[in-house]
Amino acid sequence: MRDIEFFVDRIEANGLCIGHNGRKNVPLGTVFTVIRKSRIDGETANLVTVDLGVIANVSLTLKEVHTWRKTVPEIPGGHAAGLRLEGVGLNTLEEALKQKGTREYVRLQA
Repeated sequence: MRDIEFFVDRIEANGLCIGHNGRKNVPLGTVFTVIRKSRIDGETANLVTVDLGVIANVSLTLKEVHTWRKTVPEIPGGHAAGLRLEGVGLNTLEEALKQKGTREYVRLQA
């Protein structure tokens, strides 16, 4: 299921993980198992995504999805959302976000 991913921009004070989904819908109950980092290199006409690898193995279960000013039963493919996650790895995710560099992105994968 590694093609299920969520790019995390930040974690709000209320604990919601704010970001955007990849191409697939992600239902409640999905367990994210990996935090990965990537970087965009190159100039506008020739951008390349470089996979910087796995930061950590985690076990974060999707409990709530907030989008369109309401809660919904899944993260729609290609949409922004706030996620309520529970499990092991939230502190690691928060630290990864603090340490990411310019043009770097942190994502969860299931």
